[in-house]
Amino acid sequence: MGVSRSIRKWWHSPPAYLRLRSSKWTIGITAFGACFTDGYLYGSVVPVLPFSLVERSGVSEDDVQFWLSMLLMVFGLCLGVGAPIAGWAADRGPRSTPFMFGLVLAFAATLLFCFASKPWGLILGRMLQGFSASVIYTAGLALVADAVDPKEIGAWMGFVFSGNTLGLLFSPFLAGLVYDYLGYYAVFIILFGVIAVDIVLRGFMIEKRTADKWLAMENKTYDDIPDEDTRESDVSSERAPLRAENDDVTQQSPPADERSSLLHSKPKQSRSWLGRLFPTTAVLASSPRLMVAVYGVFTHTMLLTSIDSILPLFVKRTFEWTSSGAGVIFLTITCPSLFGGFFGALSDRYGSRPVCLTGLATTTLNLALMGLVAHNALLDKILLCIFLFLVGVGLNLIFPSLAADLFYEVDVLAKTHSETFGTGGAYAQGYSLLCLALGASTFFGPIWAGLFYQMTNWPITMASLAGLTALPAVGVFFYTGGVASKEKQGGVEASESRV
Repeated sequence: MGVSRSIRKWWHSPPAYLRLRSSKWTIGITAFGACFTDGYLYGSVVPVLPFSLVERSGVSEDDVQFWLSMLLMVFGLCLGVGAPIAGWAADRGPRSTPFMFGLVLAFAATLLFCFASKPWGLILGRMLQGFSASVIYTAGLALVADAVDPKEIGAWMGFVFSGNTLGLLFSPFLAGLVYDYLGYYAVFIILFGVIAVDIVLRGFMIEKRTADKWLAMENKTYDDIPDEDTRESDVSSERAPLRAENDDVTQQSPPADERSSLLHSKPKQSRSWLGRLFPTTAVLASSPRLMVAVYGVFTHTMLLTSIDSILPLFVKRTFEWTSSGAGVIFLTITCPSLFGGFFGALSDRYGSRPVCLTGLATTTLNLALMGLVAHNALLDKILLCIFLFLVGVGLNLIFPSLAADLFYEVDVLAKTHSETFGTGGAYAQGYSLLCLALGASTFFGPIWAGLFYQMTNWPITMASLAGLTALPAVGVFFYTGGVASKEKQGGVEASESRV
């Protein structure tokens, strides 16, 4: 009997170092590491594939661009398909479960890339990478949104996603060098090391919602712990007053965000097939402010994948560089990512709209100027590095501001449509729309850039990318929020946009 009581007491005791493992810094660093792992796995093969497809897979030089684009396209397709599923799962249960499952998929994808020699094996590996990324960006960003102060969401989104950008753009540099000097398999030894670090981080972290349940019980004695068959009813009774309090709160008028078109009317049941089958998605998709953020992220990532697709080929043909040179050039666009948290904090301080518009203008201008680089001359190489660096600055201004604005809009919609969103909220499903944009842009970006570069030339390709980058500025100007703040009314915090 005493042994049984000891075992049950141990079973119901909080995990060790609970507060540390569930702190916003631990969760933020873990999400940063997950994004870095995904970006690093994705980007490591970028400078290697143009050479390994010929040497290992037997692909002809004329078909290399086709297979490069195909590998990027299937990644984007699986990223988009997996995002809604991952978002639904992360909002309906513990977010850490799909978060860990994404790591399993990443490991399997790396094994395929390491040992597969045929193009179909590489395509299967890219597909698993796409599904893994869909879980990371939905569950991972939702974990961060749960843990941090909403007034700091821009800085944290900038910090977390800078992990992806660093991994995506730093990995070609290192992988290119390793491939040239140590060979193909050495590249994957480093990849498995990165995954091992990610395993440790994800295993150590405890999500905020799980930690809150333990912290609420930590002052109780063992005798207060309910039996297995009564625990659920006790938890439901404990939450009943909270639900009643929340019902009272939802009857109050929350501060209105004048840039959300949905706040000035009562929520009503959608009669469309989308509203019946996916009510939460229907509410999210009907917000112009949220859709502008999704479209802006689509443009941001389409540009990144386009550069991934054609830049190694451009420097190989124009400057006659090897995979090492193709990797080194990515450092120029990577450097601004070191200050991702700073760029995100700018949107917290000055608002998402001006920061995002500045990023779009900076990126558009320098993309157009990149079209001037055309000769194997020292001046052209210097100019290309400068333009890529400024493009990197612009990209780091765009994404954190839009990710933060999406968070604010989801927060507002959750309060005005509480009967649709439920107690689990919709952060993961909101970020799944963002992830869907990432997948679609990864699918279309290589097609657009690859076709333009193959059928025209470098200047026309850069001009087309500059034009695409400028398009979201109209929607950002009219719908994206200004300076976000948190104010308390009746003891409840609500998100407000000051414009």
